Amino acid sequence: KPYVPDNIIFSFDDFEKALNKPHKEGVPYPFPTLNKMTYGIRTGEVVLLKAPEKVGKTSLMHAFLQQILRRTDDNVAAIFLEEPKHRLLQSLAGLEIGRPVHLPSSNCGETEILAAVKSLVRKDERLHIYDNFGATDPDVFLDLVRFLVAGRLCKYVLFDHISIGCSVGHQTDERRVIEYLANRLEMLVKELDFSLIMVSHVNDFGQTRGSHYLTKVADITIDCARDTLSVDEEERRRI
Repeated sequence: KPYVPDNIIFSFDDFEKALNKPHKEGVPYPFPTLNKMTYGIRTGEVVLLKAPEKVGKTSLMHAFLQQILRRTDDNVAAIFLEEPKHRLLQSLAGLEIGRPVHLPSSNCGETEILAAVKSLVRKDERLHIYDNFGATDPDVFLDLVRFLVAGRLCKYVLFDHISIGCSVGHQTDERRVIEYLANRLEMLVKELDFSLIMVSHVNDFGQTRGSHYLTKVADITIDCARDTLSVDEEERRRI
């Protein structure tokens, strides 16, 4: 038999094995139209959520996180670099209870908020929240993601947002660092078979900030915009 490196397939048997992969059922998104277009959230894929500032990307990530916790029993990692941990927990509790528990007018005490979080997460040591507000070195972050997936068995990682993860020690060339981090994250997703949902801001031209490479590594890109004509300011604050 001729020698062929392990990473080359060339026979019909190899092709059959490659094609004989079980279909992955995705976790449905909490929005019917988005779910119909994407067939849900699947492991082994990178989802990029991009929009200008103040559109509501973090709120969407809260909704995705709640849905994953509701519809699966898998461990989940939440890395929200612009949001303190208590605010993330309050947001999850608010989605469960149906009112903004972080506001004094909600009349929700800490006991009720904690009970709502426990009801959603269901199992202790299942939801892993990264407790570091602000920037993170890219290599440290990559090690962290590998640990969460391989060591803590997290099948879903939500990352908000990638630009902050590139801002320590690399201020002189943000583009290269974003591309390095995005490429390594994509390789980790394929190697360890987990789902990565990450956020990126866009510039005035609708392009991902810092580098166009992010849209290339993503299996699915979701462009977000706010319909300011159909929602008045009072309604927007209530939402």
